Amino acid sequence: MKTNLMILKGGTSLEREISLKSFENVIKNIDTQKYNILDIDVIDIDTLIKAIKDFNPHIVLNLMHGGIGEDGTIQALLSMLNIKYVGSKALSSGICMDKNLSKTILKANDIPIIDYVYIKKDENPYLYKNEIDELIYPLIVKPNKGGSSIGIKIAKNIDEVFEAINYIKNLDDDILIEKFIDGKEAICSIVQNKQGLNIISILDINTDSYIFDYSAKYNQDTNIYFSKLPKFLQTMIQEVAKKSFNILKCEGYANVDFIIKDDDIYVLEINTIPGFTDKSLLPKGITLCNNTLKDFLNDIIDFAK
Repeated sequence: MKTNLMILKGGTSLEREISLKSFENVIKNIDTQKYNILDIDVIDIDTLIKAIKDFNPHIVLNLMHGGIGEDGTIQALLSMLNIKYVGSKALSSGICMDKNLSKTILKANDIPIIDYVYIKKDENPYLYKNEIDELIYPLIVKPNKGGSSIGIKIAKNIDEVFEAINYIKNLDDDILIEKFIDGKEAICSIVQNKQGLNIISILDINTDSYIFDYSAKYNQDTNIYFSKLPKFLQTMIQEVAKKSFNILKCEGYANVDFIIKDDDIYVLEINTIPGFTDKSLLPKGITLCNNTLKDFLNDIIDFAK
């Protein structure tokens, strides 16, 4: 008997197009012999609830990036309707999407993070000028809840910081200003099964861009390969990634983003719904390990059932 699998895609966030591309790649690779599949472009909650009642899914695979798909809203709805779903629950999803909140929790648990300043969108950023200057330029300015590196800017002086802040305010988001570290960026992908947490891969990011921004992720042929970092650093990354995953109560799978400078590693953020596009890092890691996206999807769905 086939499993009724509902796949959520699209949505209304700034990451809508990435979600649709994730769905395109998933639907090409998923085991259609195992699932009855209904995909829903979630534009409004009422339509989604009606579709759930009509289809009666055994489980839901959420491919919505950002917005209500990733901030815990959809997760809370599915839990309220007693529908099983793949991935982290509502509280964990909301915490991980809020970079300031997740960094605060990680720092309290001795996870290394980069020094930063957090500014709410309705606050006067000039009140934080001294704190910003103390970080030392250049700085990274990013949306607090944004994903796919949309809206991320690098600022070489306070004027550029304020320009970036105004840009992010127009995205209706709070602002995170981080000290820029000129190091190696790496992604650690984690999957959870009944035996515990397993590291899929650690990938080094090699891009011609100054930072690994939206264009580098989706519009350029960024060179992604197994990490060439020293073994002791890779071991540190694996242990810190697992600890971060557990501290923030993640479930199913996630990407943990790192920056490495000399012998120091820092957690940038945890992505509870990584992209599944043909250029996304999680599928690349799966392929480099000589596994298939089809088997990975079966594994995360079976674990969540």
